[in-house]
Amino acid sequence: MISRTRKPLGVRFSPTESEARCSPLRWLTGAMLVSMWLWAPSSLASEALLVGVYHNPPKLFADNQGQLRGVLGELLEAIAEEQQWHLESLSCEFSHCLTLLEQGEIDLLPDVAWSEERAQRFAFHKEPVMHSWSLLYQREEMSVEAILDLAQMRVAVVENAIQQQYLAAVTERFSVPVTWVLVNSFSEGFEAVASDEADLVASNHLYGDWRAREYGLRETPIIFQPAQLFYAASYQVSDSVLERIDTTLRAWKQDSNSVYFDTLRAWRVSTPPPPLVPLWLWWGVGLLTLFLMLALGCNVLLKRRVVANREQLVTHEALLATILDSVDAHIYIKSPSLKYRFVNRQVSELFGLPAEKIIGQCDEAFFDAASAAEMHQVDRQVLASGKKTTLEEHSLLKGEERVRTFLSIKMPLVMRKGEAPCLCGISTELTEYLEMQSRTHHLAFYDALTGLPNRRLLMDSLALVTEQDDDVSTFSAVLIIDLDNFRLINDIQGHESGDQLLINVAVQLQESLYKVIQEATVARVSSDEFVVLLNALGEEPEVAGLSAERVACQLLEAVSQLHNDRSLPISASIGITLFKGTEHSMNSVLQQADIALQQAKAAGGNNLCFFNRDMQTSVLERASLEGDLNQAMARNELALHYQVQVDHRSVTVGVEALLRWYHPQRGWVSPGTFIPLAEENGLILPIGYWVLKSACEQLAKWAFQPAYSSLTISVNVSSVQFQHPEFVRDLEALLAETQAPPNRLILEVTESLLMREPTRVRNTMLKLRAQGIRFALDDFGTGYSSLSYLKRLPLDELKVDQSFIRELLTDKTDAAIVDTTILLAASLGLTVVAEGVEKKEQLEWLRGHGCYRYQGYLLGRPTPIEYLFEAY
Repeated sequence: MISRTRKPLGVRFSPTESEARCSPLRWLTGAMLVSMWLWAPSSLASEALLVGVYHNPPKLFADNQGQLRGVLGELLEAIAEEQQWHLESLSCEFSHCLTLLEQGEIDLLPDVAWSEERAQRFAFHKEPVMHSWSLLYQREEMSVEAILDLAQMRVAVVENAIQQQYLAAVTERFSVPVTWVLVNSFSEGFEAVASDEADLVASNHLYGDWRAREYGLRETPIIFQPAQLFYAASYQVSDSVLERIDTTLRAWKQDSNSVYFDTLRAWRVSTPPPPLVPLWLWWGVGLLTLFLMLALGCNVLLKRRVVANREQLVTHEALLATILDSVDAHIYIKSPSLKYRFVNRQVSELFGLPAEKIIGQCDEAFFDAASAAEMHQVDRQVLASGKKTTLEEHSLLKGEERVRTFLSIKMPLVMRKGEAPCLCGISTELTEYLEMQSRTHHLAFYDALTGLPNRRLLMDSLALVTEQDDDVSTFSAVLIIDLDNFRLINDIQGHESGDQLLINVAVQLQESLYKVIQEATVARVSSDEFVVLLNALGEEPEVAGLSAERVACQLLEAVSQLHNDRSLPISASIGITLFKGTEHSMNSVLQQADIALQQAKAAGGNNLCFFNRDMQTSVLERASLEGDLNQAMARNELALHYQVQVDHRSVTVGVEALLRWYHPQRGWVSPGTFIPLAEENGLILPIGYWVLKSACEQLAKWAFQPAYSSLTISVNVSSVQFQHPEFVRDLEALLAETQAPPNRLILEVTESLLMREPTRVRNTMLKLRAQGIRFALDDFGTGYSSLSYLKRLPLDELKVDQSFIRELLTDKTDAAIVDTTILLAASLGLTVVAEGVEKKEQLEWLRGHGCYRYQGYLLGRPTPIEYLFEAY
């Protein structure tokens, strides 16, 4: 290893000669600076850059004298010569080079493909040096055509390379079993295939095109991982190094005769120039012969160019066809008469026919009449309007019974100038995703035993009623129905008999409600407890109460008519409360009904009871709490506590900011109590602004602390705050004022927010995303989960609600919901964060099912910032 004196940041480079050659005064000043510099410590005088070199020709390698060679190596030498840098090289394997770069043991590493994970570890300049893509290479006798053909294959990949990460993720997603043969370089991988130690090898196309034939290998149609190549730098390197690299590259790329293009041409095979006409013929022929020879020469040159262009066109067409066949979408082109002119492999597989039998046919040949007519109408509208259209199509193939759903993008495509435009379509099938979404929704919102709505769906329905406009004057009612002595039935006859009784009760309740009232919802919320929500009972409380009582009596009668196997008497108790619009919150309505239920049970059961408003002492308590909340900020009673978020390697990757309120008399007040209150009275706006400001100030402090600079802070944003007209401007001003890095701030939003004014919410999110701010979807699975907004909105994370994690190990339904959510997020490229992890067994289950970020008491409780990292 080359030893040298490490240089502190900001003093790696001295002024160039041109900068010093300005005036006598500046020369004298420069001389004084040089004199001071000569007396400075030796660590400040060094201008060397230590460059890691791994063997990856023709892009990068070192010759016998240790000089940088290859395309990226020679370009870096040229940049160093122009910038007056001194380069020193250090040979290492690729994986070891990355480790040295992250530890700051080397300054630069050429030929590094950008990825989000690497951008967290290294610094990258902005202008890519060159572009590349990857292929799989196989022996001549093999016939691997697609990812699924890799089953039971041995694939050689360079350890820690992006090819390994991508292929592992794709094969795992499609459940393709592959044996990975880890190697240190592409040459070692090609040798492994040639010696039958592996079946295929992953490589970038530059090295593969250069050396594949020498090893008796050929490329497969599997093209993947387009990448931009950079010179990656340690975060200890001055920003001016990367800025000068960008400046030099941009200048070179503007000049076709620059060192950049000379180097690229030197490492590629170029077409030999056409033969020239011998000069002596010019003296032996007349003027007419001269013109004839010139014409013949031009003709030959033109023919050669036509042949070369045709070969290049065939090559490009083959490459394009390979890429289009590898895309996970149905791509097609229709003629102006809407007959298929081109289809990729996915369309052929959809129709079960080869491409030549599809070309020239219309949609009527493959779809039922209704689907074909609808497609024909949409296609004609696209061609007539001349505009791109995105729509969801529901189509039925001939011979199938299942309707398929496609997300289609259709646009006019001019093939030749002067001709009528064709129609280009890109359709992604959503059928399986929607079915998965439907199953997830049913698991989340319906009771598995009775098929009735569960507590979550009931709460959503109740929220719609309690959040109506203030001018709504009709009364609604909530009835809580609890079976009397249900535990006795379980104990005597067993749980199977008890389950059957619950099913019968559910059926009887539904039938009885259907006979007496239409606007009603019945849900099972616990073991033997059912809740009925009645709407539109009238504007007068007496009329509404009478209607609710009539329904309750009908339900009591229906339950009493049930009998089980041993003819044990079945009865129920019902608690009733009336409410209107926004006069009551969801929790208060349910609380009142539950109080009434307890009164009915205390009366001996088989009875109904209305809520007694004289018992509603909580109203005064709520008013008192609201008054105290108005003074909380002025008294500095509010505080932010932070809870760590940890990845699968037990590394802290971020924190969530959680609002806390310590009242001098009440003590700690639950956020579930005062945050809804703040949203109702508008206090959430100044409180939310204070929370965001505190989080931005903390991020700004961490930005100058290397140990914490990579941490993110997640902040819950209220729907009231997010929809405020000044929210975007206020947040941008906060970022400018605090100088906090925007890409370290994560705003957590809920599904209920996304469903309200989706267009406006999306525009707000896009404006903030342009600033670098990221978004997480909080409490995923507890609302109306929709695949459509997951695809359209700029989300980065899905946070699985702790209600699913809590019963993960004992409730198969919750486990299925979490597993489905992880698979769905992986397919959409979103990170999954599991909330409420309190047990080691839960952590192991989540890690084993592909969830790699966690938050909960097992990993750390919320704590003030000054004690945060002392506690962990």
